[in-house]
Amino acid sequence: MNCPKCGKKSQRRGSKNHLQYYQCTNKICANNYFSEEIPDFTTGGSVKTEGNNMRIIFTSMEPPTQDELITRYKVNLDDWELISFEIKDHKGYRKDRKVTWDVVDGVVINGEVRDSGKMLIVGMYNTNVVFRKKVNEINARNKIQEMIDDAKAGMPAVSKINYPKHKDPTMFELSVPDIHFGRLSWNEESGEDYDIKIAYEVVNKAIDKLLSYTRIFEVDKILFPIGQDWYNVNSKDNMTVNGTIQSEDTRGKKTYKKGRQLAMELINKCASIAPTDVIIIPGNHDDEKIFYMGDALEIAYENNPNVTVNNDAVSRKYYLYGKVLLGFTHGCDIKTSKVPMLMPIEAKEMWAKADFREWHMGHVHHKQDMRLEADEDSGILIRKLRSIAADDAWTFNKGFKSLRAAEAFVWHPDNGLIGQFTTIP
Repeated sequence: MNCPKCGKKSQRRGSKNHLQYYQCTNKICANNYFSEEIPDFTTGGSVKTEGNNMRIIFTSMEPPTQDELITRYKVNLDDWELISFEIKDHKGYRKDRKVTWDVVDGVVINGEVRDSGKMLIVGMYNTNVVFRKKVNEINARNKIQEMIDDAKAGMPAVSKINYPKHKDPTMFELSVPDIHFGRLSWNEESGEDYDIKIAYEVVNKAIDKLLSYTRIFEVDKILFPIGQDWYNVNSKDNMTVNGTIQSEDTRGKKTYKKGRQLAMELINKCASIAPTDVIIIPGNHDDEKIFYMGDALEIAYENNPNVTVNNDAVSRKYYLYGKVLLGFTHGCDIKTSKVPMLMPIEAKEMWAKADFREWHMGHVHHKQDMRLEADEDSGILIRKLRSIAADDAWTFNKGFKSLRAAEAFVWHPDNGLIGQFTTIP
């Protein structure tokens, strides 16, 4: 509140009959006055903490909403949960009068009181709110953070590799979605054998073959999207995120560990050639498990200047290289027709810098390059990528057949796609 006499800031000095008493902070002015401004709803309230409970009590002219209360008292919902929210209304009475006067040193020097002689009924609301501290969640969160901090602190620093400098640099993108690490297939039942030992060998050979083509180009960056059903199941019950039971090779902990070791082995191969950016893309089989693996990779490469890991929880991610903008998503939760329009909305700044724009999606396990008719003008190409995993009994019985393959794309920062390679097991 500013002083009506000099305009300087004033301080509250109490209230009377729903009027607020102010004193000007300007020592020269020192004006004292009453205002008809009503204090906000928290005036006169109290906050009391007892053990793991926090109680907020106050009286207001208007009933507050839960969101207003949480915002006003800055309640962190990560640490507190609302267990009760009670509002009771009652009636208050005051005289129907308007007071205007000036006060100097507590003495009224001039003023006016207009009193109708009537009593006004004022609606009042008593609010009583209780929050409970999320003790278990807070302890678990702190313990996890301690483990992460300890792990990061214990990781040895890795020296930066002196990669060769190139006159005409390019980026090499590896595309190996839908590995379904852990899937169990029996040749007699599905036409091919597949387990974690076979998958480990097949994927390694595919990456070795694709990386051999980097010798043809001046590669100054490797982009390695990992995920899109990297794992076959999400839980120890051998189920996907949605609860579909899968034919699984071995115990969940063993599969997780071997899958993480495979990822690190491949990343290290890439980093030996050029600086490597890893993007973690969730799938419908392993949404939670791949996030945990991505977290482990972030920790493992925390002190490695040759590798970066993007494990943001968002399901759609974008990457800009020169004038090339790539979008990555699994494609299991969204219609393909909706995907192109998201890129200029979710990646505005990248979009403005790009001349070449593509989406790279997995899930369907077969190759499909398409431009939707509605997006011809935008020039967005959608690539649905192959899987290198063998069929299991379910996919075989459904007749879902496609060429098993892994691919690589070579991107020029100014000219877009200049090379594409495919390898089959």
